[in-house]
Amino acid sequence: MISLAEKLTREENSMLRKSFLYSLGTNMASSKVSMQSKCFAMAMSPGLDIFYKNNPDGKKKAFYRHASEFFNTHQVFLGLLVGISLAMEKKNAESEEDIDESISSLKASLMGPTAGIGDSFFFNCYRVIIAGICIGLCAGGNLVGVIGFVLFYGCGLLLYKYLFMRAGYIYGTTLITAAFEKGIIPLLTEAAGILGAVMVGALVASNVSVKVALEPVIGGATVSFQEMLDAICPGLLAILLWGWSFRRLQKSWSPTKLIFVIMGACIVLALFGVF
Repeated sequence: MISLAEKLTREENSMLRKSFLYSLGTNMASSKVSMQSKCFAMAMSPGLDIFYKNNPDGKKKAFYRHASEFFNTHQVFLGLLVGISLAMEKKNAESEEDIDESISSLKASLMGPTAGIGDSFFFNCYRVIIAGICIGLCAGGNLVGVIGFVLFYGCGLLLYKYLFMRAGYIYGTTLITAAFEKGIIPLLTEAAGILGAVMVGALVASNVSVKVALEPVIGGATVSFQEMLDAICPGLLAILLWGWSFRRLQKSWSPTKLIFVIMGACIVLALFGVF
């Protein structure tokens, strides 16, 4: 069993403490465009300062990559992914091979599953159990209930997050080194890319809804275009809208411009009863 303390140097311990502190600003820096990416990049910055101290261009490239890529997961598991990403960035800085794509793909593939696990366990299970015990104490006028909830839930999550960050960095380094030695980085990149694409598809299907309201009467029968599209491919318009939006962003459209164009189109089409 690998100890989480003895595997790290003093410099690495200091780096992880700074990364942990920077990661606490997640919700203060969150946006609807890239969610937690700005905070993730700040949590990565202490490591990037060390790994790329002799390569300022590489440091800028890595920081911008983390700051611009969409990222969103549970708070506790954000620490784990920061630790793994730090380990991979260290390998990227030391190796002649560019693994930028592997780092991005791994983050994209893991943020969805870790968010699901974190929400299910820490929000819907752990929090409910701690709150149930502490509410019972508070009902009797016992101040221990309040203090207990803060300690066991609030401080407990912070502790888990920090330990996960350390574990991600230690085991991440070990796993990435083994992956390089065995030559499985290309396989990892391809698999992570496929899983990431699946997660994007799931996010589009669950968060984007485009319904055709137009139902003309032809020959005495009402024709529902929405039912026809659903019979061909459910969610077809949603994926087409996502694809079009993604292409606009690739062509240097700003997210603000894209939002107003879509809003304007929706208003006009709604006035004509199309959507």
